[in-house]
Amino acid sequence: MRVCLINPPRIQPKAWGKPNVFPPIAMASAAAVLEKKGHQVMIIDAPTEGWENLEELDATKYRVGLNAQVIADRVRDWKPDVVVVEIPFSGWSKTAFEVVSTAKKVNGNITVVLFGLHPSSRPEACLTDSDADFVVVGEPEVTIDELVTALQGKETSFAAINGLGYREVGKITLTAKRAFIQDLDTLPLPARHLLPMKVYAEAVKQNPLRGEVTKPYTIIVTSRGCPFNCVFCTHCIVWGKQWRPRSPKNVVDEVEHVIKTYGIKQIDFADDNMTWSRERMAQICDLIVERGLHFEWFTPNGVRADTLDEALLRKMKKAGCKKIRVAPESGVQRVVTDIAKKNLELKKVEEAIVAARKVGIKVGCFFVMGLIGETKADIEETIRYAYKLKGLGAESFIFSIAMPLYGTAFYEQAKAGGYIRDGFCDFALAATEPLVETPEFSAEEISELCMKANAINRTLTRKKVLKAMRHPVKTAKMILRMP
Repeated sequence: MRVCLINPPRIQPKAWGKPNVFPPIAMASAAAVLEKKGHQVMIIDAPTEGWENLEELDATKYRVGLNAQVIADRVRDWKPDVVVVEIPFSGWSKTAFEVVSTAKKVNGNITVVLFGLHPSSRPEACLTDSDADFVVVGEPEVTIDELVTALQGKETSFAAINGLGYREVGKITLTAKRAFIQDLDTLPLPARHLLPMKVYAEAVKQNPLRGEVTKPYTIIVTSRGCPFNCVFCTHCIVWGKQWRPRSPKNVVDEVEHVIKTYGIKQIDFADDNMTWSRERMAQICDLIVERGLHFEWFTPNGVRADTLDEALLRKMKKAGCKKIRVAPESGVQRVVTDIAKKNLELKKVEEAIVAARKVGIKVGCFFVMGLIGETKADIEETIRYAYKLKGLGAESFIFSIAMPLYGTAFYEQAKAGGYIRDGFCDFALAATEPLVETPEFSAEEISELCMKANAINRTLTRKKVLKAMRHPVKTAKMILRMP
């Protein structure tokens, strides 16, 4: 079978600045499995290949990537039997559905499959709102492989393929849940040879990712699954709640492969829980050093602060780690524990920042504001707490407004409480304005507090923060006056 996988164009708020590029590693993993089974495979990474192509949608948003005509021409020329489209974020479902329609217009006999976060959280809606023939629910590799094999054999019954949604006799059928892959080492390395690797390198050279990734780079995922229950998190919708690690050797084999094959000099380890096992993380670092692999690496999705200690951080530094991110989420322990449902002591965040600064690893911090049950006073306290962390050595901060993403507990809370604002839709999720209001705060108030919070990245040096913290009352008043 000829299978074309397409990463659809993105809808991006203008406020995010010039678009960045991200290799679609889940798609490349599925492609590698298909190639291993003997299928002919192509990937169209539309947002990367057309990363400088910005189409203004309105006053606040761009469409980023290859236009519909280019995608249609690529599909027409290659003549696939199956087109697989990823929707990693609900805010990009509109452009993904456009890609589905484009493929069907090229050839109505092409089978179109959707996978990713959005199809996994809203499978029926995806089949209702688009011309797609199938949706994959959950981890994609095995389900896509079994579906393509069934299509190749001209199967007409798909009930035995777990993790699948499709139309049947005028109704939508969802099969049984797909079991997660327990041994991730059995998966082949992602098919990066199908990706525009030179474009990623050129794009980050012109427009550094996060201001720190400027050299040939890629993404590696060393584990899947998260056992925690943060109300706003979508990770477990696709990857499950059981933490499943790749072996240290398997991980470092991939690191060595991308360095030697593609000249990679910087790597984002995109796990949500890379350091969940300190022993495994230490073994990965030791293997990197033993093999003499020289590269810089980051954890942009964050690691749990309570899995870090000075000894592990020293190993990470020696193995090339330049920066980590941790996620206190709030500066109020009650909000962290009872509202965000994050099982984390803020004291551990402070200890991790001090230890990282001591060994020479930069630290960024994630915060989220606008959760249901949170107050304006809580958010103001969080801003003060961020300044405390800056005094301890944290280098950068990202304050995000809580979004009611499908499949999350936060979405269900907001929907049940009637807190979702009018005009909410998949398309709205690609915007930057708040989509939830509660009796505690309006959308305008949350926006203002978020802007005030993000000012920490451009004001006050650590030295000035330390000096100001000697006068806590004066410091608090100063922070809350900031624009």
